Amino acid sequence: MRLGRAPKSLTGNDRVACRLAAALLAVAFAALYAASSRGVFLYGDDILMFQVTEAIAERGEVGVTSPARRGDVARSIRGADGGRYAKYGIGQSLVAVPFFLASRPLFDRWGLTETIDDFGNLRTGSAIFGTGLTNAATGGATVAVTFLLAAEIGLPIVAAFATALALGLGTLLPHYASTFLSEPLSALCLAVAFLGVVKAGKEARTRESPVRLRGWLALSGVASGLAVATKIAQLVVVAPLAVWVLVVALREARRRAVAGDLLCWGLPFLGWIAAVGAYNRSRFGSFLETGYRGEASNFSTPLLEGLGGLLVSPAKGILWYCPLLLLSLFGARAFFRRQPALALTVAASSLLHLVLMAKYYYWYAGDVWGTRFLIPLLPLWLLPAGESLARWRIAGPAAKAAIAILVSASLAIAAASVLVPFDGYPERQQVGPGHRLENAWSLERSPLVHHLNRLPRATAISLGKLYGREPFAAPRAKPEWATTPDFAFSRYGSHALVEWTRGMLGVWAIALAAAALGARRAQKALLSRPPQ
Repeated sequence: MRLGRAPKSLTGNDRVACRLAAALLAVAFAALYAASSRGVFLYGDDILMFQVTEAIAERGEVGVTSPARRGDVARSIRGADGGRYAKYGIGQSLVAVPFFLASRPLFDRWGLTETIDDFGNLRTGSAIFGTGLTNAATGGATVAVTFLLAAEIGLPIVAAFATALALGLGTLLPHYASTFLSEPLSALCLAVAFLGVVKAGKEARTRESPVRLRGWLALSGVASGLAVATKIAQLVVVAPLAVWVLVVALREARRRAVAGDLLCWGLPFLGWIAAVGAYNRSRFGSFLETGYRGEASNFSTPLLEGLGGLLVSPAKGILWYCPLLLLSLFGARAFFRRQPALALTVAASSLLHLVLMAKYYYWYAGDVWGTRFLIPLLPLWLLPAGESLARWRIAGPAAKAAIAILVSASLAIAAASVLVPFDGYPERQQVGPGHRLENAWSLERSPLVHHLNRLPRATAISLGKLYGREPFAAPRAKPEWATTPDFAFSRYGSHALVEWTRGMLGVWAIALAAAALGARRAQKALLSRPPQ
C-alpha cells in the first residue's frame, strides 16, 4: 500500500538527531509557556472545563458546580437529569486530569491564594495554576510536532526548525498556551493527525514495515478523534484527511491491505466519536446534543463579512495577529509542488473550517485576544512559510528585508500578547452583540494597537519585577490594568512563582540551544548522505 509520494526519509544518526531536537523543542517551549502561565481562569470556557476535570478526578462524574445564573461568565447548562453540565468537548478536561492530580501536592506549599468569584467559581489557587499548565505541555508538544512534520515533508532541517520557532514565538500560540482554553490541544491533535498520515505514506513508499505503517495510521486516527472530542467543529478539518487516506489507499494499495489499513485509522477515530456521543447522551439525553442547542445551528453571519473579520479585520484578523502567515502565501506554490496531496488536503480542511467559522454567528469568538477559532490550523498554515524560510540564503535583499520585517512584527505582537494583560483595561473596544460590529474594522480601537503601544513600558516593568524584589499586589482573578506582566507571579504576588518563572526561562534557554545544535547536526548528517 502507498499513501502518497514523499521525499527521502531521515535515516540512522540524522533521524535520531532530528527526534532529539524535537524532544528538546517540546521541553523548551513547554518551559517557556509554563514561565508565562497566568495561573488564573478568566473566560468562562476555561472555568467550566476545569470543573469537569475536577469532577472526573475527584468524583468520577462530569457534572459542574457553576450555577446557570445571569451574569456568570461560566454559565452551565441544565442536563436531562436536572444536573448542571458544561457544553464544551471532553478532550481538554480529560488531558488535564494528571495535571490536576499533581497540582496540589506540588504547589500547595507555595501559598497560592484561592479566590472565588460571586457565583462560587474557583478562579485562583494551586489547583488552578497546576491544571493551567496543561496548555504549556500541549503547546510545547505542538511546536515539536510541527518541526517533525516540516522535516518529514522534505524541508531542510534548519528551515523546519525555523518554522517551529515561528509557531512557538510569533503566533497566537504563546498567548493561548498560557490559558486553559482548548485551542492549543486542538492544534496539537491536528498536527499529529497529519504527521501520522505523512509518515504512513513514507512507510508505504519504502515498504519497510507494515507494522509501523499501521501504527502511524492508528496514531493519526487517535489524534483526529481527540481533536473532535476537544471541539466538535474539528470534524470539518478531519473530514478531508479521512478522504485523503481513503482515496489514496483505494487507488494505490493492494486490495487485501485496504480494509486493514483503513481500520487502523478508522477504529480509533470512531472510538472517540462513540465516546463523544456517549458523553452527550449522559449529559443531555441524546447522542447528537452537545449542549449548544440553538447556537449549534446559528450560521447567520454573511459569509464575506465573517471571512473578512476572521482574516483581515484589525480587531480580529489573523493576518494582523500573525503577519508570518504572509510568508505562507509566498511559499504556497513551492509547498504544493513538494507535497501536492498534503497541500490539497490542508487547503480543503482550511476552506471548510473558514466557511464554517465565518458563517457562525459567534465568529469573533468572544472577548478574547485575536482569532481564537483559527489557532488549530496554525501548524498546518505555517508549513508553506517554511518554504520561504528555506530560501533565505538565495533570496534577494528585498525578500530578506520583507522576511525580517514580518518576523520582527510577529515577535513583537506575540510578546505584547504575553506581557500586556488583555483583561481589565477600560479602553478596549470589543466585537460582539453588546458592541458595535464596526469595532472589528477600526484600527484605532484594535486591541493590537493598544498592546503594541504599551509593550515598551510592559517590558521594562516585567524585567524589573522578574529580576528585582519589588512588592506585589494581592492576587485577583480580574486584576487591574496596572498588573504587568501578565504572569502568574505578578497576579499572585508570589516570590515563589518568581523563582518558578526564572527557572523555567533558564530551562527554555538551555533546551532551545541544545535543540538548535541537534537540528544543525541532523542537517549536516542529511547533507552528507548521497542522494537516493
